[in-house]
Amino acid sequence: MKPLAFFLSAALSLILSSVPADAQDQNPQAKNGFRVRVQALGSLTLWDDWRSELVISSYQLRQGDQTPLVNIYNVVSGEKRSIDVLKGYPNARNTYVTGLASGPKGSVLVVCEMNLDDDGFTFKGDHLLVYDNHSTLTMNLTTADYVVGAVAMDKQGDVYLVGTHDSERSSDESYPLLVKYDSRGKIRLKTLSRSLFANIDDPIGDGIGHPRSGGTRVAVSEKAIHVYLAPAGEMVVLNQSGEIQKRVNVASKLSEFAKTKGYKDFYVDGDEFSQSGELWFVGHLEEPSDSSSGLLPVRNFVVRLTPEGELQVPYAHVGEEPAGYYLPHLVGFTRSNEPVASVAERDSILVQKSPY
Repeated sequence: MKPLAFFLSAALSLILSSVPADAQDQNPQAKNGFRVRVQALGSLTLWDDWRSELVISSYQLRQGDQTPLVNIYNVVSGEKRSIDVLKGYPNARNTYVTGLASGPKGSVLVVCEMNLDDDGFTFKGDHLLVYDNHSTLTMNLTTADYVVGAVAMDKQGDVYLVGTHDSERSSDESYPLLVKYDSRGKIRLKTLSRSLFANIDDPIGDGIGHPRSGGTRVAVSEKAIHVYLAPAGEMVVLNQSGEIQKRVNVASKLSEFAKTKGYKDFYVDGDEFSQSGELWFVGHLEEPSDSSSGLLPVRNFVVRLTPEGELQVPYAHVGEEPAGYYLPHLVGFTRSNEPVASVAERDSILVQKSPY
């Protein structure tokens, strides 16, 4: 853990030495790194660069718990607001937050699984809850038997989900994996047939992550919908009408990249779409491809895949760190499409722009 401690020490040197408990750096744009003091560390972390807000969610909450499931910290104003998910569900036994997405004007989309007293543990679909910048619930949807793997919102407040149907009987079913709701909760688009991935048991996965391929993602740009299906190892680009424009075998791209570096296995520790539809991967390489060669140390990598399917290496120096060095967790992007990452501390989160 010494390399991680060194990273923290170096990054913290960029932070003001005295920060009030609820106040944050008043000019984060001028700094490469800054610390956000948080009420509680969470399982999901999201950076909204347009509003300079850090969104943090806990994973599980039982009825009667006092800690809010979602907290939002504005690092410019120092303001903090919370989202009380259980307020509208007095019969909820347990609540699990499985996804987050930022929307226009400070809105936040929260994906929840809930166990309700009135229906026991029967699954009826995940909940999509949209809150405005005052933490007021503005949209409450149940996903009709879908297990949600990833979500996104566009500038109009439309919601996009990628999910697996809970009542699936076989892998050649043709139900849509991608569903779009408008800002009033009406379904406007169903596309990306399940039958396109008949050779995969579950092309979506649980959305949390897979040892090698990362987590399933969806993002929306001005003209396209970008989907990454982690278990299938495939990126799909669709137009706004839901027609497939491009399919890219991501697994083969990463395997070839590992091979050129002299390694056999790649492991994705984090992946996210930027606003422009580039798919970024942060991970590490293990095991030399030539068994007769000397043992190579684990090597970090940061790469991005363009919507056209070109794999790029933006930071040639990544991978030259000492053995055991951990890259910070990818949590979002700046308005200029540079990555933003974080490192969790005991009572705060260190946020870094262009950390790699």
